[in-house]
Amino acid sequence: MSIYKFSFKISILSAFATLFLGCFAYQPQHSSSVLFSFITPNLRISDAGFIHKYTNQTQIQIYNSGALVLNLKLAENICINGVCSDYQSFNIKYLRSTHYDEILDNIISKIPIYDGANLQKTNCGFEQNIANKMIKYEVCDNLVKFIDSKNMVKIIIRELQ
Repeated sequence: MSIYKFSFKISILSAFATLFLGCFAYQPQHSSSVLFSFITPNLRISDAGFIHKYTNQTQIQIYNSGALVLNLKLAENICINGVCSDYQSFNIKYLRSTHYDEILDNIISKIPIYDGANLQKTNCGFEQNIANKMIKYEVCDNLVKFIDSKNMVKIIIRELQ
C-alpha cells in the first residue's frame, strides 16, 4: 500500500512541476534597449526597441507608440513578424545580396563580417571597408553601422544606456 501512496505522490509532484515549469518563458541571456534603423528598398524601420539574446536565437523587437512594429527572430530560420524563411531568401529579399547566412547575426552581435576582411582596429572598436562589395561596417562602443552602398541597405543600431 505504501508503494502506491509513494507512486501517487510522485505523480502529483511531476504534474505540478510540469504545469508550473511549463508556464515559464525562456529568459534571455542578455537584453539591451536600442535605437534600431533597418533601411532597405523593401523595408524601412527606424524606432526604439530591444535586442534579446537567447541560447539558440536572437530576437529584435521594435516598437512605435507602444505597438510592436517589427519582431525579427534569428534562429534556424529567420522570421519577420511571424513569416519565416531561410537565411538566403531573407538576404536576397531584404539585404538584396547573397551574403553568408550569419551576416545579420554578426552585425547585431558586433562581430566582424566576412571573416574579418579589411579589418581596421579603432580606439573604440573596429571598422571594415569591403570595396569589392561596397560595404562599410563600423562598430564603435555602443554604435553599429552597416552600410551597403551597392544595394542601398543601412543597418544602424545604437545601444541605449
